[in-house]
Amino acid sequence: MQTDDALRSELDQLQTELAEARIQYARLGAKIAGLEAQSEALATALSGIRGPRGEATTAKPRTEAIEDVLMAADSELAIKDVIAALYEGGRDESYDNVAADLAYLAERGRIARLRRGVYNRPDRIAIPVTEGMLNNSYIPLGNHLGFFPTDAVGEANARDGQGTMLTVHFAGLPDPVETDIAGIHKDFRRRSPVGKFFAHHCFKPGEKIAIEKISNYEYRVQPAR
Repeated sequence: MQTDDALRSELDQLQTELAEARIQYARLGAKIAGLEAQSEALATALSGIRGPRGEATTAKPRTEAIEDVLMAADSELAIKDVIAALYEGGRDESYDNVAADLAYLAERGRIARLRRGVYNRPDRIAIPVTEGMLNNSYIPLGNHLGFFPTDAVGEANARDGQGTMLTVHFAGLPDPVETDIAGIHKDFRRRSPVGKFFAHHCFKPGEKIAIEKISNYEYRVQPAR
């Protein structure tokens, strides 16, 4: 009889301990589930500010990141080039979003739209020098007309009408030059200063010249070396 009572008492104690252990197990499971949920939420939030390869990036607006890309470039960029540069910087952006932002920035003068789908920093363009340019003393501007005021482009023949004059400072020449852009060849109409500029700096094919915007109708031309 006493043995049965002792066994029953021990069983009751074990069942009580088992119930407490189950409660602790349930609490621990709930805690684990909560920690896992928090961890997953933090990982999701972190992925939103990381690039496609996991590199940490700044959370600056996309328009500012696009401006940074163009300001750092030494030449014009197509939309796909901007997307590639953003990707290298840790941002995975769609074509449509980048194209819309580029159009927005160009409309506000924060970047320069050179032609359809091609953009540059708002204050500088770079043009490779060719042998033809050196032989004929001209700088081709046809692919960069968006960098200049539209009314600066005149007729093919100056007698038929000139565009609004630009003040152009050629590095190494003593005086600025007043010229418009000839309509047929899309270059500075006054070619003599261009030839002197090339000769002064001993340009060779493959080198680059830089044209910097001082204001809407004033520019500086210098070697991009």
